[in-house]
Amino acid sequence: MLYKSNINNMTIKEYQRIKIILVILLSLVFSQSIIYQNFILAMLVMIAITMLIVSMKKKVKEVIHDERDWDIGGKAALRAMQVYSWTGVVAMLALKSLAKPDNDYDIIAHTIAFSICIFMLLYGFIFRYMSKGKIFDGYVIFSLIVLLFFIIMGILGVISL
Repeated sequence: MLYKSNINNMTIKEYQRIKIILVILLSLVFSQSIIYQNFILAMLVMIAITMLIVSMKKKVKEVIHDERDWDIGGKAALRAMQVYSWTGVVAMLALKSLAKPDNDYDIIAHTIAFSICIFMLLYGFIFRYMSKGKIFDGYVIFSLIVLLFFIIMGILGVISL
């Protein structure tokens, strides 16, 4: 038995220890699956362990995060999005300037451009959904449609290459 606590009530310390063990297990199985090119097993293990961690988090009765954590996390996410977007745009422009027709630089530049667009649209969709609290809002539906459009165009672009 790993821990002596009640399975329905978990302390933060127990939760963090079990989470670390699960993440280590995930990384071992995930890396071996990638090495052996078993991508379905990697995805299934990642989904299963993520669901297990989320279900365990609900059993912790103590406060895990407070308002300051959420505020700092939101600011950090915004800064990370801005840095990724600006860095990606600079890299995309540099690669486009080096690219010749049907060159690998051109393909990489397009991939970076689409990833930035999808990332920004995904952020906008999630932000609108979280601020409105409902999915059937005009702005949220519009954001979702634009996001899906860019995802489809990105997939079709990659397939055509």
